[in-house]
Amino acid sequence: MQTELLIELTRLYTEPHRRYHDLRHVADMLCKGVALNLSDEQVMAIWFHDAIYVPGSKTNEADSAKLAVERLSALGWNAERVRVVERIVLDTCGHVPSIEESKKVIDLDLSTLGGSWESYQRNGRNIRDEFAQVSEADWNAGRGAWLDSMLGRERIFWTPWGEPLEKEARANLRRDRESLSRGS
Repeated sequence: MQTELLIELTRLYTEPHRRYHDLRHVADMLCKGVALNLSDEQVMAIWFHDAIYVPGSKTNEADSAKLAVERLSALGWNAERVRVVERIVLDTCGHVPSIEESKKVIDLDLSTLGGSWESYQRNGRNIRDEFAQVSEADWNAGRGAWLDSMLGRERIFWTPWGEPLEKEARANLRRDRESLSRGS
């Protein structure tokens, strides 16, 4: 990765409003991804997937994908490789793969759902901090809808690597949903 691009991405991921969608999240995905033998396209998709992050925006992934296309094209990547990165980044929006290459990145992106309850809660608090401008009622409504959508899926993880995380992720999501319903 060229120095200028690395500096730009580092600057983006260290914006003051970021508490979860930051360099630690990218580093966590890259470290876990070592076991998955990621392609260059998947590595770049990890770097770009949350590059543009405005809490509450519905276009973060599309904006991040656009940035990836611009920067990788400027670096001389061929169009097909750029399209793969773009598609993976776009797939992180709904966390459903439209191409095979997205599966590993999606599983890495969601892997923290399957961690310990304490880690899951910490990540949830960090995400809530990113949405500090949102009222508690609006946060709870949005969070509840997201939890319901995740719990309503047939599957959360798409690879053999991610499959063992499914049970704990669902337990954490259910516990979070129950807690939200109780108002605690």
